[in-house]
Amino acid sequence: MLKQHRNLLYLLCPFLLILALIAGWNALDFAQYPDQAADGAAWDKSWEMMAKAVGIEPPGHGLTLLANNSVLAGEDTYYAAWTVGEPVQYTNVDGDEVDLYPAQLYLLLYGCADETAAEEACADFLAREKETYTVQDERTETHNAQDYTVLDYTGGSADNPYDRGSSAFAVRGNYVLVAELLAQDSFDGDLPQILADFLDGVHYDAAL
Repeated sequence: MLKQHRNLLYLLCPFLLILALIAGWNALDFAQYPDQAADGAAWDKSWEMMAKAVGIEPPGHGLTLLANNSVLAGEDTYYAAWTVGEPVQYTNVDGDEVDLYPAQLYLLLYGCADETAAEEACADFLAREKETYTVQDERTETHNAQDYTVLDYTGGSADNPYDRGSSAFAVRGNYVLVAELLAQDSFDGDLPQILADFLDGVHYDAAL
């Protein structure tokens, strides 16, 4: 009888180990989500995540997620992009063929050493945007209790295939968030409204 119990235990051990690993993975997966957003909303696991700091609701307006990664320089730098419409082939200034969409939204989450460094980085991003484009309007908007500096602009360099855009800049804790919506002249969407609706779906970890 003792021998049978030992044999049964040997058979169960691998199974129990697998269960423990699954439980550990599930606990780890759950731990990566904040409990609550800074605006008071309960954190929704269906939101698109950037780091453990930002969750983004499906944006609507035909925006489809193209990429969400952290391959930019710096281990605390995250990038995501959404597109509208069907792409066409476009040869960029480097001679590479790339997909050009009627409109594209880029989102950068840039981690800094502290909030002071984030404020300085945000000011630098904002200054460079103003140098690059012809600003038509600058204003402050608040979405989910977060303040943003928003620019509407046209132009840019001759190498830029997009004719107009709208961008938002914010600091939350030690992070800078930059959202840039660019469109070709043929795109008939209301860029400031599309960007505002997108920002309505951006939530920050309450711990920031």
